[in-house]
Amino acid sequence: MLRQVYPVALCGAGKRRGEGVGLMVREVGESRKLRIALGGWGLAVCLGAGWISVQAQEAPVAAAVESVNTTKDSSVAAKPAATLGHEAADYTVSPEDLVDVFVMDVPEVSRTYRISSNGFLTLPLLPEPIAAAGLPLNELSRLVAAKFREAGMLNNAQVTISLRETRLHSVIISGSVKRPQAYPIYGPTKLIDLLTQAGGLADDAGSEAIVTRGQEGLQSTGQEGNLAADADPTPKEQTFTLDIKKLVETGEDKANIFLYPGDRVMVQRAPLIYVLGAVNRPGGYALHDPREQVTVLKALAMAGDTTSVAKRKRITILRMDPAAPEGKRQEIPVNIKAMLNGQLPDMKLRTEDILYVPESASLKAIHQAVGTGVGAGTAVATGLIIYH
Repeated sequence: MLRQVYPVALCGAGKRRGEGVGLMVREVGESRKLRIALGGWGLAVCLGAGWISVQAQEAPVAAAVESVNTTKDSSVAAKPAATLGHEAADYTVSPEDLVDVFVMDVPEVSRTYRISSNGFLTLPLLPEPIAAAGLPLNELSRLVAAKFREAGMLNNAQVTISLRETRLHSVIISGSVKRPQAYPIYGPTKLIDLLTQAGGLADDAGSEAIVTRGQEGLQSTGQEGNLAADADPTPKEQTFTLDIKKLVETGEDKANIFLYPGDRVMVQRAPLIYVLGAVNRPGGYALHDPREQVTVLKALAMAGDTTSVAKRKRITILRMDPAAPEGKRQEIPVNIKAMLNGQLPDMKLRTEDILYVPESASLKAIHQAVGTGVGAGTAVATGLIIYH
């Protein structure tokens, strides 16, 4: 329609009409621009509405996915808590236990307490102590809450009591381990688990451990009836030996016994031999395998051989003599030259033997004199060089 109007207006009009037509064209152009703009805004509004609709549809899906993830995370995180709760529920409070008491919204009472030696728990705001020994932790928590209500201090007391430390319900790991101490346990626990808590075996650990069963261990394993007839009818402990080295190195299940509260484990130190005197590495050497035979030549090799000032003809073994008074040692001469030549067998050493290699005073003096002479000669030579 606009294209038909423009020719008629241009043929019958002059300059003035041309200006009017130009104005009309501009108005029409602006109108077209306006319509295009309005069309663009309409398209944007439609697209925006569609985006909002899509987001509104995706929001419940995202919320559901987040809810599922949260549920998974909470279920995973809740597993250890449930395990700990089960262990805590099985634990019975004993005298001298250290417990954490938490009373919601009462920070003045929420702290750590020690059960008295006669089994009572004393809390502030309560008129009298509570008999705690012999109660599971969850029952003690309910009892403390009831005591707060009866005293008129808290109408809706929420109390949680957890075990921090125990003396009676523990296993003592001592001897040649890296962290010897008492370790609390809530029930039967494998020996290898407690050795791991103790940091493993020390460098001087031997191959044996002495296990002493307490009363609870005897009852749990049914060993009370296996004792001799002339033994105490109410035994309190029993002792036996395990190959601890084999357990640690191979994980042998037979030696990985269950331990119970009141049991004790003593890891034996490995037997030692000593190489002292004029050797390069004097000291004590552990025999980790009791079946291992250490001879004089092997001991000298472990000690880095003798030094240049050693009296090799006067090497001596100092051995404990049970018949001698005050632990006096007997002296056994060693013919090292004959052993090296194969004329004599290599002598075997016993546990706690001392292989002593004496120093030669004359050889030591010669070495010192030679060292002094070399130093003096070097000084003189240096002075002559500087002089020249």
